[in-house]
Amino acid sequence: MVVLSMRTACILLVALLSTAGPATAQALSRADAVAQALAANPQVKLSLEQVALLEGRIVEARADALPDITWNTFAGRSRDPGLLNSPNFDAFPPEFRDALSPLPANALSTSADLRQTLFSFKLGKALEAARIARSAGEHDVQRARQMTALDAIRSYNQLLFAMEQLRVIQTNVQSKQSHLDYARNRRAAGAATELEVLRAEVDLENQRADALRAENEVSAARATLNTVMLRPTTTPILPTDTLAVIPFETQFEEAVTEALRVRPELQLLRLQGQVQDRLVDVAAADAKPRVDFNGWYGFAVRRPRNLFQPDYARWSASVNLAVPLFDGWRTAGRVAQARAQRNTTTQQIAALENQVRLDMQTAFDALALANRTIQAAALNVTQARRAAEMTEANYRLG
Repeated sequence: MVVLSMRTACILLVALLSTAGPATAQALSRADAVAQALAANPQVKLSLEQVALLEGRIVEARADALPDITWNTFAGRSRDPGLLNSPNFDAFPPEFRDALSPLPANALSTSADLRQTLFSFKLGKALEAARIARSAGEHDVQRARQMTALDAIRSYNQLLFAMEQLRVIQTNVQSKQSHLDYARNRRAAGAATELEVLRAEVDLENQRADALRAENEVSAARATLNTVMLRPTTTPILPTDTLAVIPFETQFEEAVTEALRVRPELQLLRLQGQVQDRLVDVAAADAKPRVDFNGWYGFAVRRPRNLFQPDYARWSASVNLAVPLFDGWRTAGRVAQARAQRNTTTQQIAALENQVRLDMQTAFDALALANRTIQAAALNVTQARRAAEMTEANYRLG
């Protein structure tokens, strides 16, 4: 009975495995891969969040130029011996001293406070810096989107290349299998030696090893593409596009000029340099005069029923001019730091421009090599096809 149960379980397991087919592969084009990568890639989302952060800094910088209004309310009860502790209290007449008796009292006050900067050398520069930083954030988003799109296209093309390579190797496996069958038939007929059969078997096993390696490369390329699109690495993919050679003609200097003009990372650094210029002025503004307005209006009463009565209103208004004279060279240190950061950005721009020129030279060399390789590969394909036809004919003719 136990053996019968185990056999039944095995039969059911085999049936389930045979009916469960592989997961349906998703038809995917290059445009779809790029769109999914841009929608899910965390680098793009991170850049968008940085733009939102810079928007908040613009609002913060603008707030320094707007009035600051607060409403304060105070309620308390206290007792103050005050005059009883005066050094001259004993000099008062006795009847006056006996009449004095401190009593606890209520105190209620409510007021609106207003603070407004009338003039400052810092406000305009800080707002300009925030706005330029926001533009830099937009260029960073563009950079992230370009890098993500490029990674998606490269991964997609690599998957196509790996699949095509696997197809070619599988064709070679079939060819080697045919050669082995011919060799065995000829061996059986006495027209071939055992060494020829053994050589055909070795060739077939080598091609099978290459096929296994190609299958692993297809799996790795599929995993890379799924990773770019932020999906499980084993998700099946059925590419709908093909590899095609697209002619590209341009002059080297024109390409370099265009790259230096539109590369997002260069534009980002240039905008950062403009931000640093404004930040130098912001740091230097701490050593310059500023004018502020301070005012408040409210009521102070002892009895709550008198609250908001005009006779108990109190207010104050003042204009304050602050002229820094000496701060221990704190501002000078901040200005020096801001200028050093600006100079660092300038050097980074120069280094990146040189790197762009080097990248363009490398890309042009790689493009020239690829064109020559494609031409040579076309000739190799023609030669290999002719050689395969002649070899097949030789095997058939014995």
